[in-house]
Amino acid sequence: MYTKESAKMASFRSVDELNGAIRTHIYRNKSDLTPAAIEVLKVLSRHACKTPGVAYLKLQSIADLVGRHRTTVIRAIKRLVAWGIIRKETKFRPVSGGHGANMYVILPADNGDATPQMQPRSTSDKPTESTAETLKGINEAVISKSINKLLRNTYSAFKATVESFVSDRKLTNRLYGIYFAHTSFLKGAYDPETLEEIGLYAVRQTFVATKRKRIRSLTGYYNGVLDRMLDRLYETRFDELTRS
Repeated sequence: MYTKESAKMASFRSVDELNGAIRTHIYRNKSDLTPAAIEVLKVLSRHACKTPGVAYLKLQSIADLVGRHRTTVIRAIKRLVAWGIIRKETKFRPVSGGHGANMYVILPADNGDATPQMQPRSTSDKPTESTAETLKGINEAVISKSINKLLRNTYSAFKATVESFVSDRKLTNRLYGIYFAHTSFLKGAYDPETLEEIGLYAVRQTFVATKRKRIRSLTGYYNGVLDRMLDRLYETRFDELTRS
């Protein structure tokens, strides 16, 4: 829906160029960024693949994806803006069923060391477990029939994997919703089969963990496992690029 607007704001020529900038931003500013700010930046980068450098997300969707409170995400975004890492664009019209989403533009890292416009107050950001029910919070573009078929096949695989441990359709839907929210904007940058394999492996790891310890929220635990695995995928790709 916002292809023309986002295309005008594109700050990178490719996803690989975007990934390199993210790594540089984190390396240069790690001592000045809170863990929450780094998590938010990674989420924005994953959702900025269709138009390299431009992410269109609701605030609550970001909070669900990183498993933190909205106020923590707001502080993290302010910090990223202050250090010249992202630019927050004007809010677009509200989507049905909730508040509107914002356009976040990730800025190139070759502008020299950033000087903050303000120094955000240092805070102790405590992670919270999230059910990450984000499907309603994402305003998706129209998806082609072939992609719809792929999504149906992936859901079937999720259903089979979950049912190998427990019969719970509602839980299957919630876990798939988390997977979809994390990966819906990555399909142009990574092989869909790789993303599906990671998502299913994270499901299995979540249920295996229940045999070792008490887990208060399966969805929150899965969200954390999946997030870490996608980070590893991102870091592996970056390492391959820097060696080439």
